[in-house]
Amino acid sequence: MASFQEKIAAAIQKVPKKMRIYGFGFFLLVIAGLFIYFVHIPMISEIKKLTKNIAELQVTIQANEAKIKKLDELKAEVKSMEQSLKLLTEQLPPSSEVSGLLKQIQNLISQSGLTLKLWRPDKRKPHSSGLYEEIPINLELTGGYHDTGIFFDRVSKMTRIVNTLNLKMSGAKMNKAGGIDIKVNCTAMTFAATEKKPDAAPAKKATPVKVTK
Repeated sequence: MASFQEKIAAAIQKVPKKMRIYGFGFFLLVIAGLFIYFVHIPMISEIKKLTKNIAELQVTIQANEAKIKKLDELKAEVKSMEQSLKLLTEQLPPSSEVSGLLKQIQNLISQSGLTLKLWRPDKRKPHSSGLYEEIPINLELTGGYHDTGIFFDRVSKMTRIVNTLNLKMSGAKMNKAGGIDIKVNCTAMTFAATEKKPDAAPAKKATPVKVTK
């Protein structure tokens, strides 16, 4: 008795060769179609999805890198501004330290060999910014040209800011040593950082006193 496989083979042999070729081709097309539908198309879709996600991540990374770069630039700018502020603070003493600065100017006058004839501080003028105030000091000095030059050079090299304004030289005359003395009138303009006044402490509430009858 022929087996099932033999019966199938015999049945196939009875089919014309041309039909068998067409049938095999159709079978291959079905397999290919199933592969494309269940494997290839989902893979293409997943690849497109991953490609899109990668592109979005790259955009995000580039944006974050730009932000990091900008942040680094801002940090560097803040550091530079802090250094500038520190330098300006050193050049601009608080109001409480101005007396020490004025003493330095008086010492420079003496060290430069000049004679102080007039020292008259004018009224302080708060700047419109509210950050500092101007402190003008009217000076009258006498001494030689060379000593005068030394004094102004030393003033220009002070750590604190001191500007010399309204400079006038007059009255040149010979001194006892045979040198020429001149009279110098000028305004030494210095500055002081405005100090905030501490807030007044709130008044303490009176503790109620119980009166016993």
